[in-house]
Amino acid sequence: MNTIQHIVKALGRRLARCLWLLVLLCFYACEKDIDIAIKPAVTQLVVEAYINNEIPQYNYVILSRSQNYFAPDFRSIPVSDARVTITEGQQNSDGSYTWNPATTTILEEADEGSAPSAFTRGIYFDKKLISDTAHALKGVIGKSYLLQIEAEGNQYSAVATLVVPVIVDSLTQGYPFVNDIGDSLFRITNHYKDPDTLGNVQFYMWRWSTVKNNFGWGGLTRSRTLGIDDYTNGEYIQLTHPQGFSKTDTVNYFMASVTRDVFKFWDSFNKARENVGPFSTPVNLVTNISGTNVTGCFSGFAISSKTIVIR
Repeated sequence: MNTIQHIVKALGRRLARCLWLLVLLCFYACEKDIDIAIKPAVTQLVVEAYINNEIPQYNYVILSRSQNYFAPDFRSIPVSDARVTITEGQQNSDGSYTWNPATTTILEEADEGSAPSAFTRGIYFDKKLISDTAHALKGVIGKSYLLQIEAEGNQYSAVATLVVPVIVDSLTQGYPFVNDIGDSLFRITNHYKDPDTLGNVQFYMWRWSTVKNNFGWGGLTRSRTLGIDDYTNGEYIQLTHPQGFSKTDTVNYFMASVTRDVFKFWDSFNKARENVGPFSTPVNLVTNISGTNVTGCFSGFAISSKTIVIR
């Protein structure tokens, strides 16, 4: 009886293996190559533009053209020979704007010796920064600014407003820790009062020894945290950043108050940057630039700044 049971079990196992092989053969027989034709994306003009009230050297426009995802070089292509102007004005009570043509500043493309070598093409700034720095383009709190671009036969425009900045009351150091290589570091805390009006948004950025030679706002270290007062309206904020600083580090800290359209763009930009590839959830950049096949942002930064030396 045991022998018969063993034979039956052995036959069952063989039968099961045969059935499994048959299933595999069916799957392989059904395999088919499918070619998916992916149309090349339309290239876009990429605009990175800023106006602020404290640092004239950080009022500039960078123009580039995006490339197809499958291009061998992912870097954007600088756009040269554009006409770029910024005009100051005032927003009216009905939401319209009145622009003052007498304030129009022509931004010219950087050339050798007038900007870092990596940005000698495609970056536009007020040439008075070289010849007459005291009268170079500088934003005024409460004013609005019209950016106009003529590039490659097309016209683009955007408006940025410098809101009343939220003021940094003080910076303090604390929360010491030791990093992976044994350095003793400190964190800094920004203390400020959020106004008792909804809609305030702040960006937090700082310059210190590691990034002191970098160019522009993009060259600063920037907090991934954004100050949105939807749930903290009117409260006193004490915001500690995780960045570690060494003793004797001088930290130039900037808190930029921005309008909601600027916040929406940079929030969408951060989400897009965190995407892991073409098969992840798509993110659309919420641009405030008007025109055809264009993306980017004209950012008005109302700056409040302080400096702290780590001791």
